[in-house]
Amino acid sequence: MLGCPVVLGRQESQRQPPVSLTVYNNDFAVVSQLRPVEFEKGLNTIKFTDIASAIDPATVGLEFVNTPASVSILEQSYEYDLASMDSILMRCIGKNITVVLKGSGADTGRVLTGTLLAVVENNPVLKSQEGKIEILNTDSIEAITLKESVQDLVTQPTLVWLVTAGEKGRQLCRLTYMTAKMNWSADYSAVVNNDQSKLDFTGWVTIDNRSGAAYENAGIKLIAGQVRRGPERLERFKGRALALAEEMAAPAFEERAFAEYHLYTLDRPATIDKDRSKRMQLIDTAMAVPAANLYIYDRSVNTRSVQAKIEFENRKENNLGIPLPAGTVRVYKKDRLDESLQFIGEDQINHLPKNEKVTLYIGSAFDIKPEYTLLDSTEQRRMRRQGHKVELRNAKAQAVEVFVDEKFPGHVNWTIEQSTHKYEKTDARTARFTVKVAADSTSVLEYTALQTW
Repeated sequence: MLGCPVVLGRQESQRQPPVSLTVYNNDFAVVSQLRPVEFEKGLNTIKFTDIASAIDPATVGLEFVNTPASVSILEQSYEYDLASMDSILMRCIGKNITVVLKGSGADTGRVLTGTLLAVVENNPVLKSQEGKIEILNTDSIEAITLKESVQDLVTQPTLVWLVTAGEKGRQLCRLTYMTAKMNWSADYSAVVNNDQSKLDFTGWVTIDNRSGAAYENAGIKLIAGQVRRGPERLERFKGRALALAEEMAAPAFEERAFAEYHLYTLDRPATIDKDRSKRMQLIDTAMAVPAANLYIYDRSVNTRSVQAKIEFENRKENNLGIPLPAGTVRVYKKDRLDESLQFIGEDQINHLPKNEKVTLYIGSAFDIKPEYTLLDSTEQRRMRRQGHKVELRNAKAQAVEVFVDEKFPGHVNWTIEQSTHKYEKTDARTARFTVKVAADSTSVLEYTALQTW
């Protein structure tokens, strides 16, 4: 004998243990939840309605925690054809309906009763009692009355299982699935001191939930890194997702390595509401992190300005030393007159391991102006020799150090034959000159570069 359907929705789930939510920065998440279900002996139909509308049905898993051998799954289905005017009318094809049409001006409208023949783009096609075929525009319809009840209407996405139980009683079920339209991103703020030699660094995370469900009192985990989701991802990833969902929460937004990625775990349950975004602190503020100002003139980027950058190291001794997820870093500085924070620039960082340098390009230096001149150029077969001149004018009240980068094409061999300042080869394509410019003065760099190929 078929047991009564067991439908678990919002009210039931509020009494459940908290859901576990693992969010990836690839616009998807893994959801896992424990739910108790009362079984009758024999066949049972289980329905879970409190699920994400963006669910991937192929990833759904249902486990029976107490006595798994006593329950067997026979069928699983996903009902997603939600009730709408179109879906209701499609179920009424061949049945009698009554349509009230709107009037206009002196026309009071009319009422049509007949058999619904078809629905084309929400527009009903009706055969009236007089035998006429009426194609009705949706905009002209005021009301539709159905003569017969409509069966199997789905008002919200529903997972359905047909299972057989060896005995009557309560089982704890673990539901796991993947959902799209769930993402997270990191952003940071850096507040520099007066001479920009130190900064206070704070990290935040924003979870954007467009999955079609709310997650109340959820254990939150975040995965940073690019997870490959190829054709064979489903079964392999489902096992990994279950392992993630079953882990216990760790302190703070604690970070640790996980496979080839990094896992961040919130130390407390949090509610992620439907169609909302939530911002939470990712890392505690690291105070007084040593920082350095960099001024770089690179003609391959901009011939008329000097880049202003701020650099610091992501190390434990700097009160940091954890992998930083990719995100936007906004830089602020206090106004000495009223202590108000003023925005001075922002930059993007990629996923950054610990013990690496963080270099932020915040804008162009207003008081340091470059002027470039090509002094001479000689080109022969597979050889080019050029003389360069860079004049740097510093209007600041203090001396500055400017790095001048000369970039070469990747296919050439190059050497600096002579120069007025020392340089270093920072990579295969770049010669970096260091030019010191005194306060309110000018310095000139001249060098000759030889290229062969």
